[in-house]
Amino acid sequence: MASSQARILRIAVVQGGKIVEERLVRARQPVTVGTGPKNAIVVPASNLPASVAPFVPHGPDWALAFDERMAGRVDGPEGTADLRAVVEKGLARNQGGQWLLPLREDQHGRLSLGEVTLLWQFVVPPAEPAPPQLPAAARGNRFRTLDRLFTTVLAVSLLVHVSVYVALASTPPRQEVTLEEIPDRFARLLIPDRKPPPPPPVGEQRKAEPPPEPKKEEQRAEEAKREEDPAKIAERKAARAAAIQKAVQSKGILRVLGALGPGTGTGAVADVFGTGGGIGDVASALTGAGGVAVATDPGAGSGRKGGGQGGAATIGDLATSGGGGGRVGYGAKGDARVAGSVAAQAADIDSPDVDQAKLGAFVRARIGLIKACYESALKRNPSLRGKLRIRFTILETGGLADIAAIENSLGSQEVASCIIGTMRGWRTPFRPSGTVTVEYPFVFTAQ
Repeated sequence: MASSQARILRIAVVQGGKIVEERLVRARQPVTVGTGPKNAIVVPASNLPASVAPFVPHGPDWALAFDERMAGRVDGPEGTADLRAVVEKGLARNQGGQWLLPLREDQHGRLSLGEVTLLWQFVVPPAEPAPPQLPAAARGNRFRTLDRLFTTVLAVSLLVHVSVYVALASTPPRQEVTLEEIPDRFARLLIPDRKPPPPPPVGEQRKAEPPPEPKKEEQRAEEAKREEDPAKIAERKAARAAAIQKAVQSKGILRVLGALGPGTGTGAVADVFGTGGGIGDVASALTGAGGVAVATDPGAGSGRKGGGQGGAATIGDLATSGGGGGRVGYGAKGDARVAGSVAAQAADIDSPDVDQAKLGAFVRARIGLIKACYESALKRNPSLRGKLRIRFTILETGGLADIAAIENSLGSQEVASCIIGTMRGWRTPFRPSGTVTVEYPFVFTAQ
């Protein structure tokens, strides 16, 4: 082809003896024909395949692509040649199960695809039509299309707002005014003068009463205190202390103890304070007391009685009243300690969004909570052991849901319920794109 820029490919589609479509190909890309909607030339009501590309770019030129099912001819200055003759002369080469024939600008021809025939030739491209434009009278003016009332209101509002802003920005801030700066006429309004009280009527005026004199009794008491002798003050304090002591000794147990004279102490009183001495002074009697023992006098009223001195007894000195009169045996107190171990096996995870190693580290960091549930039930049943498989779902937020025990060889629903309740508060560091189901087995062993 002498110049690929001077001419372009023109294709006409003939169906039923009529030209149904004509296309000028300006872009350098394969021209596809078929019943599919994405073809360059669409022929829906035909026996064509879904898509076939009879014209493809070949360097700076075009090439005709055909196979044995197609028929047609090529016309040029050398004459007319059938497609089979072109293949026999070696003008077309086989590529990918079809033949490619390079085309020139001075050639034209036809290509039959079943009931559809394509007529092709190279023509000078027509000038690009100018885009249609309305006349100036029809286009009008942009400002003429505006609503005059709306434009006027908008302009006035903008002017008012700008003016108010400028006025407020240029106004200095108001300064505080002190009382000294307030004019006298405003000060009289704010702080009015206090008016003197009105004078009483002439007939009701009374003489001013003299100030009341202090009571004579108070004056006498003060003079007596000043003239009293210090010796008399000390004597009065001593008498008051003796009266208080006498009143205290006449109250409760002190009255009983103080009423016993010399040689009259018997029973419990004699055991505490001894006989033959007076105990009128309670403080002096208690000075030599080294402790209090159980009363031993049989005649000490109607209280408890004993035939000898009191003593201490151990639990080994006590005897039972049953047959044999054996002694009570006792042993040392001991605490039974139970312990258990929990082993977490490999988990079954149905999604690659959750890493098994990280999930195992997360569960092992909280294995103490699961172990606490097991040891709590182990105290009541020391032979408790077995395997527990927990199924749960990891949500997109990292929380756990649908927690259930699908295998429980422990035989203890209490342990399973405790572990499920503990795991409800867990929040994993994973954020999967969807929910992930995990089955985690735990093996419990008593120690």
